[in-house]
Amino acid sequence: MQSGLTLAPALASDPWADRVVSFSAGIGGSDGYDLASSALGSPTRFTGVSFGFPSAVTPFSPPFEPTDIVSLGIGGQITVAFDEPVTNDSANPYGIDLLIFGNSFFYDADWPNGRVGGFAGEGGLIEVSADGVAWHAVPLLAADAGYPTLGYLDLATPYSDIPGLVESDFTRPVDPSFDASDKTYAEIVAAYRGSGGGLGVDLASVGLSAISFVRVSNPDGVGGTPEIDGFADVSPIPSPGASWIGAMGVLARGHRMRR
Repeated sequence: MQSGLTLAPALASDPWADRVVSFSAGIGGSDGYDLASSALGSPTRFTGVSFGFPSAVTPFSPPFEPTDIVSLGIGGQITVAFDEPVTNDSANPYGIDLLIFGNSFFYDADWPNGRVGGFAGEGGLIEVSADGVAWHAVPLLAADAGYPTLGYLDLATPYSDIPGLVESDFTRPVDPSFDASDKTYAEIVAAYRGSGGGLGVDLASVGLSAISFVRVSNPDGVGGTPEIDGFADVSPIPSPGASWIGAMGVLARGHRMRR
């Protein structure tokens, strides 16, 4: 077990997890993916550069560099802290307060066009705490099993080797009622409605008004070896002046530019 104080410096004020409190890689995690600070800061939008395979992160092409994600083997865990508490806010979209990003992805049934033929995720027990002492397990959800990350909104292909121009919002959740089965890449981008994906957690499910700590663990390895990319505090729904009509106009213009 390592102390988070020696793992990484605290980040500036932002919606992301700021500090690693503790980390243990466990047994059988992905070799080389044991940099705990990979779970801090913004989730990954572009990956693969150090391997010579640059790739925009999409629901069909997840982050895969050691600096993008940290792997949890059997018995592994990572605990992170937010400098500003994540609150149970009724103004948040769909009542979701916290987002957890892993490297889950959709299998492509129509490569390279992008059509969902299955889902790959690797579990991970989620616990949250207001004080770092009393912990509450989040029911029915797994950390590395949320909506796969979408880094950009304007890419015509799910396998782009250059970044997009229009970034998704990593503080906006996907509508939890969305079923991606057999959907095309374009349909997924439209259904995300500007979101960057992630696993949504409603703090009401554990009866807390606010939290400052999140722990993801892999106690038995039944779900595989979860990989964690980041944590985000959800932003409240914009005012009526910030309509989706304007946002989708930006998306349409960006999409034409990337063709």
